[in-house]
Amino acid sequence: MGALAAPALLFALPLAAALPVALWIGVDGRAWRALVADPLLPRALWLSVTIAVVSSVLATALALWLVTHLHGTRSWQRMTRAVGPMLALPHAAFAIGLALLVMPAGLIARLLAVPLGWTVPPDWPTVNDPNGVGLMLVLVAKELPFVLWNLVAVLARPEVAQQLRGWLAGGRTLGYRDSAIWWRVLWPLLLPRLAWPLLAVLAYSLTVVDLALIIGPASPPTLAVLAWQGLQDGDPLRNAEGAAAAVLLAFVLAGLVALVTMLAIAGGRAWRRVGSNGVRTRSLGERSMARLAWWLMLALYGTVAALIALSSLTGVWTFPWLAPQSWSMGAWAQVLDGADTLVLSAGLGVSATAAALALALLWFEATPPGWDRRVMPLVLAPLVIPPLLMLTGLYRLALPLRLDGTLAGLAWVHTLAALPYVFVALAPSWRSFDVRYEHTALALGRSRAAFWWHVKAPLLASPMAAALAVGFAVSVAQYLPTQFIGAGRHATVTTEAVTLASGGQRHTAAAFAVLQALLPAIGFGIAAWVAQRRQPAHPDA
Repeated sequence: MGALAAPALLFALPLAAALPVALWIGVDGRAWRALVADPLLPRALWLSVTIAVVSSVLATALALWLVTHLHGTRSWQRMTRAVGPMLALPHAAFAIGLALLVMPAGLIARLLAVPLGWTVPPDWPTVNDPNGVGLMLVLVAKELPFVLWNLVAVLARPEVAQQLRGWLAGGRTLGYRDSAIWWRVLWPLLLPRLAWPLLAVLAYSLTVVDLALIIGPASPPTLAVLAWQGLQDGDPLRNAEGAAAAVLLAFVLAGLVALVTMLAIAGGRAWRRVGSNGVRTRSLGERSMARLAWWLMLALYGTVAALIALSSLTGVWTFPWLAPQSWSMGAWAQVLDGADTLVLSAGLGVSATAAALALALLWFEATPPGWDRRVMPLVLAPLVIPPLLMLTGLYRLALPLRLDGTLAGLAWVHTLAALPYVFVALAPSWRSFDVRYEHTALALGRSRAAFWWHVKAPLLASPMAAALAVGFAVSVAQYLPTQFIGAGRHATVTTEAVTLASGGQRHTAAAFAVLQALLPAIGFGIAAWVAQRRQPAHPDA
């Protein structure tokens, strides 16, 4: 039981204690009256719900459409390899690059300036637009690889892959195209397995703060930004109003989940009627369209990454020139002056991810299968609980423990953020490990520790490296936990990038965004190297 106590003490207890504390702070009657009286609330609430629902539906629908038409083709393998690098680009860095692309003086406007005769930037609301279209675009583009990553993981499971081949073969013998089989049979069976990832997408889209600070909307902001502004205020009433707004976000999320559940139940019946009507449809070139859409998405990511790097080196670049008139290392000089932010970001990522991996391994090795299944909702809960609500409670817990503003507090909260992702990334490989290897080793007189070190760990080195890369990327991207628990005393590449971008200092923000993207890329590169090293040598080599 001692092995089980460590994960519980570090993970379950803070989670269980933080939520009641946050809810207690957020039920102040005066705070709720002030929140209801806030003239920005109706519009902020509408923006949050609209942006979350539209972006989640579009990202999910696009992912399902791409898998439906590209699975089993040559493009499928290329797509599965590209999802990892796309995930490695942090949300904030992507938002900064997209802003450089679509802003009134961005690359798209410059490309249109010559044929349209523009001499000044157009007055189009692409950044900080009042309807949040820019934020929707960022969320769709960044959540699409996440949904695809989860789909690839589900489809790669041996039992699912075997069933998939049988379902497709059976449908073809009945005269149905593969796409019809996917929509009529496969997705109704597979979508329930994606409930947690899709819920995480909805929760993130509803509660995101850093992206909204970078790309808008600004006046009024989303409800999450409104809550963040209140929680940062020194006035106790405004602070309590921010906590009330965080609680409201949790209620809104719960309402959306209930609505989606009811729609899924009602839509499932209609879906089954359509799926069994026997109607065959003809192909209208969907595979070519899906392949084109995927290449456009890759082009968008490549353009965004190139713009971030270019902007970090730009000096004078007046509109409508396509190329900068001068180059400057000024932004990188500021970055080098604050090199401690890079060291802190990397150090937090390494320590938090190592602790998260140790706790996950401890849980997997010491927990009976029944407990393992029951604890999954607890482990996945931080993915769907509004971060502002969780952090409000964690901050109040950190105060008496004197963890606020300390590196130990930052490492603790980063570990809490990385642990669910490390757990989820590692769980499929660990649970599918053939226990007969262990039984054989024990029968030969080897100890359990020797078996783990000499057999199990080498065999699972690649999944562990991938889990470490995912956790490291999550830690590097943390904005709200660093600001909350760090009390503004410790800057990371993410907090610097978001602060500079929201303040209009695009070139310096781009330089920090390059660093923010480079750190996870190094992590995923190391994981890919480990995976390649673990592959068996070709017999003819």
